[in-house]
Order: sequence, then C-alpha cells, then structure tokens
Amino acid sequence: MLKISRVGAVNIEHGRFPVGELWEPGFERREQEPDFQAIEPVVVVPGQIVVTSRVQGHAASVVLVVNDREDEAPGPTWALVTSVDYQPVYRGRMAALDTMNGPAGPAAEWLEVFGQWAGPGEPFVDLSPIRTYRAQVWSQGRSDSRERFDAVTQRDEGAARDGFEMYVIAFVPWGTQAAPLPAAEEGRRDRLVRKHGKLPLNMR
Repeated sequence: MLKISRVGAVNIEHGRFPVGELWEPGFERREQEPDFQAIEPVVVVPGQIVVTSRVQGHAASVVLVVNDREDEAPGPTWALVTSVDYQPVYRGRMAALDTMNGPAGPAAEWLEVFGQWAGPGEPFVDLSPIRTYRAQVWSQGRSDSRERFDAVTQRDEGAARDGFEMYVIAFVPWGTQAAPLPAAEEGRRDRLVRKHGKLPLNMR
C-alpha cells in the first residue's frame, strides 16, 4: 500500500513547520506547544510533528506518504533526517501546514517520490485512527541549505526564498491502538454547572 499526497509548499517561519492532524468536530482539542529548545530535528506533540529547518524563513516543498515498507527511501537523492513515533488523536487526516497560516498551498513543480510523480496541490494524507505509525522524515538539500541560503541573500537581499529544502514525511504503520473517540456530548445542565459552578436557582 502506497498513498502519496500532492506536493505542497510550506511557508517556513522561525525555522520550523508542522505536519498536523486536522481537528474534527466533537473531539477534545489536543493542543500542546512543542519544546522549541529541544535539539532534535523533529519534535512530536499530540496531533503534530514539528520539523526544524536549517533556514529561518523560506518556502519548502513537502509531500506526505503512507508506506507499508519500513526504511524505504523516496529515491536515491533523499537523506533520512530522523524517525519518530506518531499516533492519531482524531480521525487521522494529516496535512503539511504553514508555520502560521494553516494547510500549505500547492508547490510550483512536480516531484518524483517512490518512483511516482506527485503533482502540485494541497498536501493531505489519511492515516488509520486504529493504527500507530513510525514517521520517517526524508529531505533533499538540507545538508547545505543554510550555506546556500546565506550565499544567495548576501549577493541579493531580494532573491527568491524557496527551493533550498524539500521534504517527504512517510508514515509507516507500526502498531495498533483503540480508535480515538469524540467527547460525549455535554448537556445543558452539565454545561451550566461547568461554567458557573452550580445550577441556576430555577433549575435546582
């Protein structure tokens, strides 16, 4: 089984970008700030994988993949950055996200990954909520992206700030879990107690 998303372009700010699970109505939101002081190139929090770029601000192409084969490179020019564990917390709908602006838009060019050509578009992929995954982060251009970026901007401050890095995030099924369930619907009485600490006099 090989599922490949479209090629998105994430606008990276502050040297990082998330790949996050889209919240679904009825589920309790799982929002936790990643530890940006960590030295790992990829940080995981519930519902998100945050990738650290070597360039503070630029646009990078990103493709999301679900692949049954462990440690299979997207191609001969891709280097493995790291592997991390991820477990779905909603229904498993993953998207590559801009640092500040939600799901990434389409990239400008096609990209060959795992022997197939992926066209420009919004980068989404569906994980099974009853599986856990090993997320493998692959890159092109990362090893010297900062040096190339600095050289270009020193020559021309208005130079285009894209094309320095490309990423493939491959999710490999790793184990199983109970499917995350929506929170039970809260009744009016429970909502009032939670909000005010007790029921109004006319409802006691």
